Amino acid sequence: MWTLFWDMHSGGGLKEKPYDKIYIEASEDEAKIIFYNRFGHNPERVTCTCCGEDYSIDSGESLEGVSGYHRGCDYVYRDPDGNECSRLDGFTMGVGTTAGYSAGHEERPSSGHRGEGFCGVEEYVKRDSVLIVRADDIEDDEREGDVPDEGYYWA
Repeated sequence: MWTLFWDMHSGGGLKEKPYDKIYIEASEDEAKIIFYNRFGHNPERVTCTCCGEDYSIDSGESLEGVSGYHRGCDYVYRDPDGNECSRLDGFTMGVGTTAGYSAGHEERPSSGHRGEGFCGVEEYVKRDSVLIVRADDIEDDEREGDVPDEGYYWA
């Protein structure tokens, strides 16, 4: 499992310079604890009420999958037989999928991506703005504790 912390620049800048994307090899709940223990602040903190949370947080089964959007990978819909299909074939806006249909980023360039263009994960992880924290690099004590509420929050 991998969790992405994408800095939203809320409050006007990066929270952990020079990283705008931090990937931690752990489930989302555990990654939030690791993040707090490493960086000393809650990743769900709201620095500025007009900007929202400091980080957009997403998780997925693989680093390739959770980084797909930021690497310019194509987003593909597949039917139950694995054939590429239209979103309209088996997907309902905002509700989910019809049984057996799937969707996700695939290792090919996206025709509609407006970022820096497609790159493989090996190239992507070398960027100065990307921090990769692999499971082997996480100390046992970084996996323990509670993440306190910080900054502005809605109760």
